[in-house]
Amino acid sequence: MEPITATDITRRHRNGRGVQGISLAVQAGRCLGVLGPNGSGKTTLTRLVAGLDRTDRGALSVLGSPDHPRPPHLRRRTGVALDAPAHWETLSGKQNLWFFARQSGLNGADLNQRVNELLAEADLAAQADEPVAAYSFGMRRKLSIIEALAHDPDLLILDEPSAGADAAFLQRLTQWIADRGARGKTTWIADNDPDWVARAATDAILLREGKLAAGGTVPDLIGSLAAQSRIEILLEEPQQYPTPDIKGIKTFTCEADRITAEVQSDPQLPAELLRWIVAHRGRVRSLEVHSITLYEALTKKADSQGADR
Repeated sequence: MEPITATDITRRHRNGRGVQGISLAVQAGRCLGVLGPNGSGKTTLTRLVAGLDRTDRGALSVLGSPDHPRPPHLRRRTGVALDAPAHWETLSGKQNLWFFARQSGLNGADLNQRVNELLAEADLAAQADEPVAAYSFGMRRKLSIIEALAHDPDLLILDEPSAGADAAFLQRLTQWIADRGARGKTTWIADNDPDWVARAATDAILLREGKLAAGGTVPDLIGSLAAQSRIEILLEEPQQYPTPDIKGIKTFTCEADRITAEVQSDPQLPAELLRWIVAHRGRVRSLEVHSITLYEALTKKADSQGADR
């Protein structure tokens, strides 16, 4: 049985936002990344999976138990770090972490060893004895995440883990998630950083206006882009150009003084496009080449599926 199974679940808030008709399944050992614009339902769906909110309709099963009532023993099998860290401000980071780990079932020498290891790996050892009130936002985020990880839960649920976290910690978290997956443990990530999600997750979904718009495995989604890149060109003055007859250009738009082209990742293609513009009496102010992200891969899939309906 999958650790997370949702069938047509709906949760609406008074402002009309929330999620509607979501169906999905997350297998053991996988990491699902949930992407979407602000207000798309990422946090609502995450709170439902964490057991903090209740569905209005549909069936949700987490670690083999129904949505409500959720058995107390699942607390020790689940680790949750939400986007708004909650700590005892006057206690130190170490004391906060010790309390959460103790509540999750750790004790004795194992408890102390785990607390010290996590503080060191999160680069918080030097500030371990300082009150959390003195911590920066990023330090609080890291503390919340290692609190959720302390008891090595079967299901780890993270809401916006990349917000405020430094690159070194995100790399460490990526490795933790991979190690967990290798041991059959499951992770749920709702985040706004598609580049980091592409590194950490095995699967990804895109939410739009509370609905599941697209999903798939990260390798398949990235592969569907066929190694594409996006070229952005700023002209000295507004111009209108047709799509160039250049092999490898997938899409081409020219609006006023800006050109955007999605192309195959060919190192020669940007220079060829630049020569074409100059040959057509255009003057270029700047040119930038960007790799297309996981978010754009999901968006393209969602748009394609919508066009086929």
